[in-house]
Amino acid sequence: MLDRLRRFRPVGTPGGAGPVGVPEDTRTGVPAELVGIFGALDEVIAECREIREQAGRDAAELVDAAQREAAGLVAEAGARATAERAETAAAIQAGGEVAAEQTRTAASAEVDLLTRRGRERMDELVALILERVRDNAGAGRAGVV
Repeated sequence: MLDRLRRFRPVGTPGGAGPVGVPEDTRTGVPAELVGIFGALDEVIAECREIREQAGRDAAELVDAAQREAAGLVAEAGARATAERAETAAAIQAGGEVAAEQTRTAASAEVDLLTRRGRERMDELVALILERVRDNAGAGRAGVV
C-alpha cells in the first residue's frame, strides 16, 4: 500500500537526478487518483467503528454483570456472616450455661460438705461450750462464798 502511495509523490520535470516517481498529473490531481483507494477503505472504517461500538456495549454488559454478581456475593457473605455470628453467640451462651451449671453443682457440693461437717462438730462444740460455761460458773461461785 505504501509503495502505491509513494508512486503518486509529485516529482519535478524530467531532467536532473531526483526521487523516483511519476510526473504529477495536474489535470486530475493526486486526490482524484486516490479516491478509489480511500473509497474502498470507507467500508473498512465503518466496520471498525461498528466493532468498537459493539465492543463498548459488550464491555458495559460485562461490567454490569460483574457488578450484579459482586453485589450478590456481598449480600450472600453478609447473610453468612450474620448466621455465623448467631451460631457463635449460641455456642458461647451454651458454653456459659454449662460452666454456670458446673459452678452451681460445685457450690452445692461444697455447701453440703460444710453443712455435714458443721452437724458432725455441732455436738462436740456444744459440749465444749457448756463445759466452759460451767467452769466459769463454778469459778464464779467459788469466789462468792
